[in-house]
Amino acid sequence: MGTNVSTPVLLRRIAQLEAAVGRLSEDLGSLRSAVSRHALQPSKAGGARPRAARSQLPAGTPSQSATSGGLAGATARGEAARVQWVKDGLVVPGEQLAQAWGLTRQALAPAADRGEVFAVKIGNRLYYPQAFLALDREVVAAVCRALGDLGASEKLMFWLREHGALGGRGVAAALDAGVAVSKVERLATAWARERGAARVAAAA
Repeated sequence: MGTNVSTPVLLRRIAQLEAAVGRLSEDLGSLRSAVSRHALQPSKAGGARPRAARSQLPAGTPSQSATSGGLAGATARGEAARVQWVKDGLVVPGEQLAQAWGLTRQALAPAADRGEVFAVKIGNRLYYPQAFLALDREVVAAVCRALGDLGASEKLMFWLREHGALGGRGVAAALDAGVAVSKVERLATAWARERGAARVAAAA
């Protein structure tokens, strides 16, 4: 009886995870072309990491864990996607961001608590978007606050994805090209509202 009662809850949870992983996989696929283009250009922060950290998997090739189903499979695919972010140079360790901003690594934690930055946990380490490196802290903070309480992975997708509203550019590239911070903030607020609504729908 207990198993029958918990099964719908478990199935709903699996469906939510599958939907989230599906969005991440779709977003990651759409980012590959941007990563390829970015790898050909030197970083303003002097980092050659994106050039060296290219994907070792052909686009569209599933890993062994990605063929698994159910809750364990969804979890494995989510972790595989995060590991790929490191390989592609889309995220950097806290030490690298702190150095770029002239801070100690410990100073990033209070900033994260205030919603001014965010990190994704991969393995036992925290990683920050590589896009932060070439931007002013206050600009990053303004955009991150506009993303509200979205999960770190969804915030990362906002920062890395090319947005039509920004002329088909990523957030960092748009800001570097002179797009007003207020325009990016409005886009971030709309993104957060849309993703939040999707989460509610998935949980219903």
